Amino acid sequence: MKKTFLIFITILINFLTIFIVFANLISDPIVQYNQSGAPYIAKGGTPSGDYNDLNVLGEGLTYDIPEALENSKYKVEVWHNSSQIVDGNINSINATINFTTNISDDYSLQIYDWLNSKWTNCYSGNVLADTPTQWWCNMTTNPMNYNSSDRRVRIRINSTPDFDIGLLKEDYIQFYIGYPSYLEVNLTNPDTSVFLNVRQNQTFDVNATVICKDGPCGEVFGTVLYNLSSSNPDTPVNETQGDKPFYIQETPANAKKSCGIMYSGDFCQLNWTINATGDLNTNWKIGVLFNSSYTDIQENHTDNASISIIPCTVDFTVQWSSINFGLLNPSTEQNEAPGNSNNKYNITVNPGSCNLDLYINGTNLINTTYNSFIPVNNITWSNTSNTYSESFNLSSTVAPIKLNIPENTNVTTWYWINVPAVYAGYYSGTIYIWGVENGENPP
Repeated sequence: MKKTFLIFITILINFLTIFIVFANLISDPIVQYNQSGAPYIAKGGTPSGDYNDLNVLGEGLTYDIPEALENSKYKVEVWHNSSQIVDGNINSINATINFTTNISDDYSLQIYDWLNSKWTNCYSGNVLADTPTQWWCNMTTNPMNYNSSDRRVRIRINSTPDFDIGLLKEDYIQFYIGYPSYLEVNLTNPDTSVFLNVRQNQTFDVNATVICKDGPCGEVFGTVLYNLSSSNPDTPVNETQGDKPFYIQETPANAKKSCGIMYSGDFCQLNWTINATGDLNTNWKIGVLFNSSYTDIQENHTDNASISIIPCTVDFTVQWSSINFGLLNPSTEQNEAPGNSNNKYNITVNPGSCNLDLYINGTNLINTTYNSFIPVNNITWSNTSNTYSESFNLSSTVAPIKLNIPENTNVTTWYWINVPAVYAGYYSGTIYIWGVENGENPP
């Protein structure tokens, strides 16, 4: 690919001249502890009362029986309240208890229905002595019934009244509250409504957002994907430099990034810089998949952007259209172009261009009245400074100004003319500025 600009130079010698990124079962809060052998005993079938485990965590609850009473029945009954749970709609409650008794007995586990003011049975049966036992209340129907006005869940475990004096050891209790959380996602860049043309081996940005909705979302991750084996994105973008058709041009290069722990209403934006290394004139789709560390929250994928990998273009601008040297005397040398002093003669490689090689050549300056001319090599130019001694003679053969110039780069040039003994009049010629893709042959 080549591009050229014509710079017209004219000179008047009259003695002078020249122009030129759902539902979740979470433990929030989890009341989890290990109370080693704390006895929970009450006699005569009297409930032990309402105990909030957070108040006795690590202390244990002990009910001593000074002496066994003849013909008395004994019953174990212990209530447990969760700590305050996170506000919001819930879709499941699970309260799990792991316990051991030293005497085989019949036990039951209930959860309290706050809406209907009654206990609901979850589990019951005979528990063998010295056998670790795990029971649970798993409420997925009308779970909000079991959430108190101050956002607590209550369970109780009790034994059938009998004449045995036993010991109940609770190893741990856990409360799990499930929220119908979900991830609301959006691809903010690239625009999903149009094709994005990306030059081969150039970068583009991918930006995606996620909002945690209606409950805790755990740790949220976003993974940028492209369509390797299907019509929609299914494969993480490569993390190794130079891989095709895309690779992440970052340090470190991670296709999967974390938003951290997110709660209801939290917002996160993830960003990637991606290099398009694929074959020319190929089309791809890019999107971001968000998921959560909570396995019951459904993953959610953004809309997809369409990417076309295209050849680069030769795109540069010469910031002036002519050089006017003005009135000059014959037989004078090192006459400076008027724009030299303020660095006027700039060539800009535009955004989106390939890396370019710039070249220059020119023609003789002609006076048609007298059919006389000034040789092209009487014009000199420099690509380094406004210093005549560092300048080069212009030629009809192209010469490099500068090679491998990246986009958004400015190159400044400077010009002089040596006027020979010629007829007075207007002399004009042309300077050609050529741009070619780096490595291509000049014109």
